[in-house]
Amino acid sequence: MVNFIIPLMIIVGILAWVLRPGKRPTTARTVAILATVIPPVLVAIAAIVFQLLHNAAGKTWVSDISNTCFIVGLGLIGVAILASAGFAIARKGEVAKGIGFGICIAVVVSIIEFALLEGLAGV
Repeated sequence: MVNFIIPLMIIVGILAWVLRPGKRPTTARTVAILATVIPPVLVAIAAIVFQLLHNAAGKTWVSDISNTCFIVGLGLIGVAILASAGFAIARKGEVAKGIGFGICIAVVVSIIEFALLEGLAGV
């Protein structure tokens, strides 16, 4: 698994550097970043909370609800990728770059969420 995560983090880091917002990002770019990052972060928080509640009940495996929340978070990232492609085709470059930067942040959040969920499950 580490053989996959390290190159993924390097690629995400490079993309985040290329797509970084700069010192004074436009309003459209800022809104695109927030709209891309907030839903996966909320789903990740919900997944971790459900896993903690599952562990508090004395169960040591990954909760089905946490697993579903993780998959929903990945689906949100997929939808963001499609939205970024759509905005790029429509020549809305600032919005597409903002969504791309938000995707980078969401991928990092998903990797951290995955590690936390597996750690809490005792795997």
